Amino acid sequence: MGVGERIGRGNTADIYALGSKKVLKVFREPKLLDLERNISTAIEELAVGAPIFYGTVETDGLTGLAYERILGPSMLEILMGKPEKAAEYGRQLAQLHARIHSVKATGRLESIKSRLAYMISGIRHVGFEPLREVIESRLSELPGGDHLCHGDFHPGNVLLSQRGPVVIDWMTAVCGPAQADAARTIIILHHAVLPAELPDVVIQTFAQLRTILLQTYEDTYLELTGYSREELAKWELPLMAARLGESVPEEEQRTLLDIIQRQLN
Repeated sequence: MGVGERIGRGNTADIYALGSKKVLKVFREPKLLDLERNISTAIEELAVGAPIFYGTVETDGLTGLAYERILGPSMLEILMGKPEKAAEYGRQLAQLHARIHSVKATGRLESIKSRLAYMISGIRHVGFEPLREVIESRLSELPGGDHLCHGDFHPGNVLLSQRGPVVIDWMTAVCGPAQADAARTIIILHHAVLPAELPDVVIQTFAQLRTILLQTYEDTYLELTGYSREELAKWELPLMAARLGESVPEEEQRTLLDIIQRQLN
């Protein structure tokens, strides 16, 4: 089975069609292939409804990981054209996320505290160095947990297929407190800056709907799980700090650093 056209491009990999029912994810850094293969194997065993993982495939001079091809737009794509669905999708996001968090992943995945500590230790952002020690100390005091955490749960990673919503892109999956994973989603919904190259109408539409999307997600998630806003808020500082080390726009980095500095002063 040969590789078809490239159908997607992310920060770390390109996605190619592999026949009509599979895709091949080809990483720009080979070491990421082994990392994601281990995570995808664990997610497959946990049977959470993620795209089927077929393992490593070598074809047409490319080596990558093969997955089931999920046909359908993402929630984010639909929202751009139908912002009136923001409340409906906010509730659906919360339901999906709570379902993921009902799965126990003890011993199968890296802990979220370990992942955050590693990311924070590598941040070289201007202005962050004086804050690093206190943030690392705050992180060490937070509790562990055994829930499955997606690690990057947002409307762009939920595809609306004929069989229903399917959560994709599990490369960041970890094990830990569900509150931490929900707090990261809230940070993304609240502060994520869309790429500047997108049309102005898209950026404006997202700005209008994000408040409703965020509020309905948060209210529904807390109602379903019984957690409090305070439990989620405890994770905001290390999560925002770790996000400084991701490939996010400078505008978002400045916003997050400003919030971190104000919280610590």
